[in-house]
Amino acid sequence: MTLRDLIATNIRRLRSGTSVQHEDVARAATHFGLEWTAAWVSAVERGQKALTAEQLIALPLVLTTALQHRVSLSDLLLGEGSLHLGKPIPGTTLSTYYLREIITASPFRRSFLDFDKAELEAQMLAAEQSAAAAAAEKMREITRANLGDVDIRALKRAEEGATAHESKLAKKLEVPEIVVIAAAASLWGRSLTEERDALLQPDEGIPAPKPAVIMRKLTNLIQDKLEEAAAQAQAAEAEKPLRELANSNSMTAAYPVIASANTPGRVEPEDEFDSEFGDDFDDELAIESPSTDFLDDETETENADDAVSSLTTR
Repeated sequence: MTLRDLIATNIRRLRSGTSVQHEDVARAATHFGLEWTAAWVSAVERGQKALTAEQLIALPLVLTTALQHRVSLSDLLLGEGSLHLGKPIPGTTLSTYYLREIITASPFRRSFLDFDKAELEAQMLAAEQSAAAAAAEKMREITRANLGDVDIRALKRAEEGATAHESKLAKKLEVPEIVVIAAAASLWGRSLTEERDALLQPDEGIPAPKPAVIMRKLTNLIQDKLEEAAAQAQAAEAEKPLRELANSNSMTAAYPVIASANTPGRVEPEDEFDSEFGDDFDDELAIESPSTDFLDDETETENADDAVSSLTTR
């Protein structure tokens, strides 16, 4: 994405849904002594005309008059992802958030003779906290889309390589742009734009495919990835109550009773021996009790001896 594309996108966004036409914007410019035409305004909105510094500063004033509500320079720089200020050389991308913060930040104050070190440190800390908050919000959007397992290095590369293609697709799918970037990072380890450019440069001898066909194919893959992630999130959410119930103490304590009640035809064994060996084992290994007949004979002999002894005494 270029700065021209970013500004053009925001002009269309601000004007969409209103009855304001290009002629109305050009008419509002005359209040500031600017000779803008409807054709020139239309070309700027389509990203076909670059703005001079004076025109960029005047544009928020003109749009505020035409739309009848305040439009700031920050509104014209609103967006996610990264852009190129010059030639699209790898490693020279700039975060749109950082660009907006720098251009629309409060004036830097310093003492007459030297910098105010404490104030400088406070401003740097505030900028870091603001950037951290923006990064945290992006991660929340990614997590809500169930893409939290994306590789951070791939996500960073995809975000740096994102252009207007990601922004347009995000608007079409009605999702945040960072979600489209995360889906691309999960699929290819780079941005949608980078994947598209790579496919448009096939090996030698292979005819180059049409950009529209490639973009349609990649768009479908991104959409399938988002739908798959959403379905997995819904399934996990549906299983959550069951997992909580299974892990609860009441369920653990009730499990033996439930298992016993749900086992069909279960008969409790009489004792451990029966449960382990069964009744047949008793029949096969039954041992007869020793005979007590010889004990009865000895008892009768002792009684007879006692009787004889009694007669002798008499």
